[in-house]
This record gives sequence, C-alpha cells and structure tokens, in this order.
Amino acid sequence: MSRCILILILFFFNSCKDAVPSGIIKPNKMQEILWDVFRADALAQQSVKNDSTKIVAEENSMLTLKVFSIHGITKEQFDKSYAYYSQHPDVMRTVLDSLSAQKTRVDTLALPAKFKRLLKDTVK
Repeated sequence: MSRCILILILFFFNSCKDAVPSGIIKPNKMQEILWDVFRADALAQQSVKNDSTKIVAEENSMLTLKVFSIHGITKEQFDKSYAYYSQHPDVMRTVLDSLSAQKTRVDTLALPAKFKRLLKDTVK
C-alpha cells in the first residue's frame, strides 16, 4: 500500500514540472532567440533612422529571418513555439524574466564605458 502511495506521489510531482512538449523550442533556447529578435528589431529601427530609403517592416523581417537562420530554426517553428509560450504565461514569464535579467547585466557592463566617455567629455 505504501509503495502505491509513493508511486502516485512521484507520478504527481513528475507531471507537475514545466516541460515543454516536443516540437516546441526549449525555454533556454527560446530566451536566446528572443534576445536576438529584440536586438534585430532595434537594429532595424536604427537602420531605418539612418537610411530613409529602408522600410522598418521589411528590414525587421529580413533581420529576423537571419536570426532564425543563425539559430537553425524556421519561422514556423518560432511561431509555433511563441504561440505555446503565449498560452502558458507561467513558462513565458520565466523566459521574459531571464531576458530582463540579461538586459540588466548587459546594461551594467556597459555602464562604466558610458561614465568613462562622460568623464572624458566633461574634463575637456
């Protein structure tokens, strides 16, 4: 009897973990891809600002497809995975929180260079 209860408890805890189904990009990989997609979007915005002949949507689409190519995925795989994460906000929150932490780390590392540049400009 106690063996059955132990098996049920183990089954319950195993079924509660947030494993994504097959065919869905794993959270760590999705975080990397989203990071690059966000950076590609920022690059597209900057590129259009510097060259008025470019169109934001076209530039963004082209750069996003390059990101997918770099990560070895297709647009369809990304869309399917993004839809999954959108329908599972608890898993999406983990990915986005990790992205936020990564952005904070990047900003923190870039901060001393900004201060050095500011200090250099004010000393002149």
